[in-house]
Amino acid sequence: MPPRRSLTRRHSSLHPTDAQTYWISSKIPNDQFLLYCFDTDSTAEPVRSEVLRNAADIEQLQLRIADVPLDLGYPRTRSMRLDAAHVLDHGQPGDWGACLSELGTLLREQLDQHETTWRLHLFTAVTGAPRCTGAALVAVLQISHALGDGRVASSLARRLFGDADTAVFDPPARGRFRPIEFIRRSRRAHELDQRLAADTDAGKVPAQAPPRPRTRLNVAPSEAVSIRTVVRDRADLTAPGIGVTAGALTVVSAALSRYLEMHGDRVPSDLGAEVTIAKPGERRARNHFRNAGVGLFPETDDLFERAGSIAAALAQRRARAEHPAMAVSALATEMVPAVLLHWGVRQFDATAVPDAVTGHTVVSSVARGAATLRLGGGPVRFTAGFPALSPVMGLTHGVHGIGETVTFGITSAASAVPDPDVYESILRGAADDVALAFG
Repeated sequence: MPPRRSLTRRHSSLHPTDAQTYWISSKIPNDQFLLYCFDTDSTAEPVRSEVLRNAADIEQLQLRIADVPLDLGYPRTRSMRLDAAHVLDHGQPGDWGACLSELGTLLREQLDQHETTWRLHLFTAVTGAPRCTGAALVAVLQISHALGDGRVASSLARRLFGDADTAVFDPPARGRFRPIEFIRRSRRAHELDQRLAADTDAGKVPAQAPPRPRTRLNVAPSEAVSIRTVVRDRADLTAPGIGVTAGALTVVSAALSRYLEMHGDRVPSDLGAEVTIAKPGERRARNHFRNAGVGLFPETDDLFERAGSIAAALAQRRARAEHPAMAVSALATEMVPAVLLHWGVRQFDATAVPDAVTGHTVVSSVARGAATLRLGGGPVRFTAGFPALSPVMGLTHGVHGIGETVTFGITSAASAVPDPDVYESILRGAADDVALAFG
């Protein structure tokens, strides 16, 4: 264990958005799992020393979360001692499929955030890993969602793997609750909410995405949880006017349609995905995103045209998110006392099954920077992520890029996808078809 650095820590209350994320984790597990595959046959022990040495210089990775009695304030960050237990050696699982199988089991083991907000899992001598010349080192960062969203977690991973130039978000200090300010912000939020409704009616702002009837995929996750990966070149998913996220959604659109048809189900014309979209404006919380329903246009046969429609739908969701009412509403929420916000979270019934959903699957897309990372002496070949399943979401997709590679991380429960190998094969075929259409 390296000597501890002297860091200036500012222990403060969690932002309400991050506190909600922390509280909801007791109902819906939401730890993030960031996978990085390195082309090296390094053993775990030197990697552990390297990682702990880097972590000693990262303030955000030396924090745990402490509750405040009676919710008289928001949960607070506290110091956490780094030790060898933060880097777990899972040995040599065998081939790539066996590694993913072990990782699927780990998805069920959530962190005790009172003790630690992160842990690194190492798998060594993995054979048959995509894009690796020999044995591979697979490093999976498990991190509390309260500590950061996909972008923040990715920046912390880069720092952990030795990229000292990557900036990490430092939350601003939170002021004390002031009733007068709460009233002022609430009034302003109400005024702008009325303006949003008027602007929507006038066609100045896209309407809110409609809810969609559930499919066989929108069931509570039960039985085995499986993960699969599909690694592609970035160029396969992009075209003039089509970015990675829209291209990836086109692949998911084709894959979902074909999978439902294979099982004899009707493909709904309003097939859609719940997509994580970064909030505009200044970041004030570790989690700075919202979810939006995006149509997947399954009835458009030409995949290039379908991608254009999906890109336009994404632009509409972002345009609505940029309305001033959204930011002002968030500012008003910042002033809600912890006891009220936590009470609201407690009322959430994770077992309730709604008639309609925001999307038929989740798609979370994050760019993780240049492929300049090295660990254990080897270069990174690709990265992946696995969005958590939820009570009405039995299939999720992570879309994560590093350098010129983009990986689909597929997470599914047997209750929704009893044949994960079949779905993986279908998605691979859909990716081939999209690449051909974009070419």
